[in-house]
Amino acid sequence: MEHRALIFTVHKAASLGVYDVMRRIARREGWPLHSANIKTPNLREPEAPGDENFYHQLDGKTGLVGPVRYPVLIPDDARESDRFILHLRDPRDVLVSMFFSYVYSHPGVDEEWRQRQIERGVDEFVRSESKNLIKRYDLYANEYLSLPNLTFLRYEDFIADRPSWLEKLLNGLGVNDGLKRYRRLANDNPAAKVKKEDK
Repeated sequence: MEHRALIFTVHKAASLGVYDVMRRIARREGWPLHSANIKTPNLREPEAPGDENFYHQLDGKTGLVGPVRYPVLIPDDARESDRFILHLRDPRDVLVSMFFSYVYSHPGVDEEWRQRQIERGVDEFVRSESKNLIKRYDLYANEYLSLPNLTFLRYEDFIADRPSWLEKLLNGLGVNDGLKRYRRLANDNPAAKVKKEDK
């Protein structure tokens, strides 16, 4: 891969599932992978939305980058040369998922904070956390949607229509005839499989 492709998203939009897809594509295509998710991370996550220093660590690097869970400021030269994938989920669903994940299942959450959130409830959590999330979505909407090499993907398609989602991703990455070569990956969607007890 002679170019660089960055995949941006948010928390609670299947970012680890997206990472798994990226990892498998990078391995098959022989592309470098730069991610905070690999066992020995070779990518620093942005510190906050609009991080101006994030791009410096990519100087001279090609390959797949991400998933990056915060929008960053993109240098002018990268706007034209890099490819961008923006994978987003309905923000209302992100907020509800955050609540239930952080309160009931996410490891490493401070127990006092967790108990306060349970007492406040999902509605108050969504109201307070929406202020932070809107900053990310505003930055994505205002700075990313006009990028010339942007492919926009939806979490909802990642879950419900993986072949279509994957085809758009592969096209955005510049993989020709990708769906033919990635048929198995297109059909490998644990979220869409019906469990035995659901039959």
